Amino acid sequence: MSLLGTLKLLLSRPERARDKPQVVYPSPRAAILAFLNDPQWGTRVNEQGDDRITFEYGGVIGEWLDDPDGDWLHIRFRDPFTAEQRTSELAMYEGWAAHCAQHTLFRWDIDEATQEYYGDAFAFIHGQYNVLECIWGAFNSAKLLREGTNRIAHGRRNDILIENHEEPSVAMALWRWLNSPLAPSNTKQVKHTARESWFETGSAVCSVMQEQWMYYARIAYTNGDFRPYMAADEDRQLQLYRMHLGLQRWFPRLRNFIIRTDNPENTGANETSMAILVSSGTDAAPIFERVFREFYTQVIEITEWFNFDFNPRSAPWFDHSVKKPQKGYVRQFPPRGLPDAKEHV
Repeated sequence: MSLLGTLKLLLSRPERARDKPQVVYPSPRAAILAFLNDPQWGTRVNEQGDDRITFEYGGVIGEWLDDPDGDWLHIRFRDPFTAEQRTSELAMYEGWAAHCAQHTLFRWDIDEATQEYYGDAFAFIHGQYNVLECIWGAFNSAKLLREGTNRIAHGRRNDILIENHEEPSVAMALWRWLNSPLAPSNTKQVKHTARESWFETGSAVCSVMQEQWMYYARIAYTNGDFRPYMAADEDRQLQLYRMHLGLQRWFPRLRNFIIRTDNPENTGANETSMAILVSSGTDAAPIFERVFREFYTQVIEITEWFNFDFNPRSAPWFDHSVKKPQKGYVRQFPPRGLPDAKEHV
């Protein structure tokens, strides 16, 4: 290559995260304050307290919420109900399910008092090459709540490291991790496409999806056990929505919802998932291990609840013969009752 060609390549190459030193912050609050105090981001603080800061970036308003353990960056975004969602409980829950399916970085919940949905983005702070990039990513994804497109200025390549290999997206890095000796034992890839890979993990199969943006991945378990009942009357649908939102509320970062689509054959399936947000330049294996361990433990607890506590006495309307519990299984978690989102309002 000529000298001129080399210069053009160097000048046009996007900046790599590791072109600069790693930036480590002692706490999520320290990271947020660094973001707010750096003029390059152009933020505007609306309200500031010890455990909550509301600020605007890129035309989007978000709330930083303190994590008492100091492990998780937590940013919340709000989206108001439509007129129909304010007057119809079923429309309100259908809107919640739509937010879960369409805006997949966030864990969505319902605030009936303020008539809003709120979506929480989480990033495990330890090991991030520069967690400020996770803040940028959360706000970039939140722009789609108001606009048809989103691209807050960002000129960096997205390189995620696994076993000294660079991958251009979090999903591809997670695929590599799940296919490596670093993954939990008995993990096996069973299917792969350009945008999604499926892995057998114990007695269930999870999928990892490549999302719209490279900075996060979604790992999910889905099942169709409740699909027939979503075709029933409005009361049954509301019961199922409340139950699944109640299940989600048992855990601080889990996503658990009923899928609604234009295809009746898919409507009513249940997704239990978690998003993983990672900054460029990060050696992601420790983050994947930490997040997947938390996620899989919670999936086990929900599975135990389904097989033991969701039973003919607590749910006589359900066909419990579809269950296939493992013979000789020893329960790991204490019994729970039947969850209902209304209990938490």
